[in-house]
Amino acid sequence: MIQFFRRIRQKILSDRPAGKAGNPPERTRSVRAGKFSKYLLYAVGEIVLVVIGILIALQINNNNEKKKERAKEQAFLREINLDFKSNQEQLDSIIEFNKISFHAASRLQEIIKAFDPDNPQITEANAQFADSIGYYNRLVWRNKSFNPKNGTVEALLNSSSFDLIANDTLRRNLISWKDVLSDYLEEEEYGANFLFYEYGPWARLNFDPDSDNDPDNVKALFSKEHRNFIYKRAGDLNNNLLAVKEEGILKMIKEIIRLTEPGAND
Repeated sequence: MIQFFRRIRQKILSDRPAGKAGNPPERTRSVRAGKFSKYLLYAVGEIVLVVIGILIALQINNNNEKKKERAKEQAFLREINLDFKSNQEQLDSIIEFNKISFHAASRLQEIIKAFDPDNPQITEANAQFADSIGYYNRLVWRNKSFNPKNGTVEALLNSSSFDLIANDTLRRNLISWKDVLSDYLEEEEYGANFLFYEYGPWARLNFDPDSDNDPDNVKALFSKEHRNFIYKRAGDLNNNLLAVKEEGILKMIKEIIRLTEPGAND
């Protein structure tokens, strides 16, 4: 394009009348003024072309930079998408895990109420209860914690690269993710601490793991302390399940996945 304009200017300069011998001074001055005007026009044209060239170069450079930033953004979005799909899979597993444990705690409460350990006659119903107690008791006292992948989000939030994320809704969710996660983990930690620091020491002190028929095991199983522990555990499990909805953690995970899917930000 610049060469095109330059050829036009050169043509203008060449299209001037040839000088004749014996021209009067006025004619000579007029010719010189015409030449000066043409050269001035040529110089101005050169400046304009240089400016146009610079602007074009800047535009090309800006476009290239935008392409690079877009590529970096897409790379971050892919990593976030993979991380949060993994987080959703893990949290779904924990939710199902806690649902089973909560059901086991509820059933264990019912069985302990109905079972009479002092009855010398072991009826068929009692035998079934006895088998169920061991099964449900194992499910109640297990634990599974949520350990999400946060590396990509943390790297973004702690660097200038976060400005690459163009979607405002996604930006707000990523900024809020740490607080939402913290609120959920706080509830989860509360239940885990009860298991490790309250029930665990009591169980190790009162149950003999090497003897299924130890009378002391039966006494501890039906004791007031153990029944209270079961109620407490059922409450903690229920609170964990409620926290998923109340804190909105699963909803946020799904929203971040949706916003980072390929094509979602085109």
